[in-house]
Amino acid sequence: MATQQARGYKSAMTMDFEAAFGVPPVTKKGIVLPMNSNELSKAQTLIESDTITNTRNDTQPALGRVSVDGDIEMPADYVASGYMLKALFGNPKTTGADPNKTHVFTVGDMQPSILVEKAFPDLNRYVRYHGVKINTFSVDFGQDKEMTFKYSVMGASREQDGTSYDAAAKAAKLLRIAQNHAYVKIDGTESRIVKEGALEINANLDGDQYVVGGGGLRGDIPEGLMKVSGSLKALFVSTEWMDKADTGAAVAMEIGFKLDENTSLVFAVPTVQFEPFDAQISGPAGVVVEVKWRAYSEGGKSIVTATLKNQQKEY
Repeated sequence: MATQQARGYKSAMTMDFEAAFGVPPVTKKGIVLPMNSNELSKAQTLIESDTITNTRNDTQPALGRVSVDGDIEMPADYVASGYMLKALFGNPKTTGADPNKTHVFTVGDMQPSILVEKAFPDLNRYVRYHGVKINTFSVDFGQDKEMTFKYSVMGASREQDGTSYDAAAKAAKLLRIAQNHAYVKIDGTESRIVKEGALEINANLDGDQYVVGGGGLRGDIPEGLMKVSGSLKALFVSTEWMDKADTGAAVAMEIGFKLDENTSLVFAVPTVQFEPFDAQISGPAGVVVEVKWRAYSEGGKSIVTATLKNQQKEY
């Protein structure tokens, strides 16, 4: 009998916010999100047996702990990304008169969990992952390629079904962020020397909370300290950044993407410290420096604030 291989271009990703960790909501509100790849997958160890049976033949192994982990890459955009920012930070504070809205995400004490479904409609199979949380968010900017957002996630369990999670799920609008929308501000002034850079927000999730009686599943994935770091590659025009790095002087940084006055995404990091570095002479061309940085919080303030402006009513 002939079989047909599943095609990636026919696949889809649906997500929904859970009522509690690993518990689907009573009322489904599935959102179909755009994606470049979804490598979320279940793994389970096979525990070897050392039982002696009077022969040299190995005996049957036992199933061990279940891990659900993987990376999801999505096109960077001004609308659909809000759902993943909510999964990373929690509910935003939304203000503004219709149609223009401002959604402000800050670091809270709790991080929501989500349900993620991978759809393979050409096989009539739907693979769902429960208790999923975002561990890291990262973005590279200033490069001559498609802008994407990358999410490394952890989850609790996986199931398969012959029908979709939510047949009424709506597709999130995709409004792309282009590389030339990016900018960087240092202490409130837009820099004109940054060539490219990277930002990572790390929730430091604890994926080692396995419990007895759950079939080897994670009973929870608690949050850790939120850490924010990144790097900048810039033209070497002065020793100002080197001096700040050597003295440990803090700067305020803003990494933003702007389409127009009512459409933007800004990551404001109020307190950043540069890692000490040197300018390397690698040849006769222009000298470029690479600077690593790390953020920290003062006075309990949010270590990073993400402000998303668009025409989305709510998340």
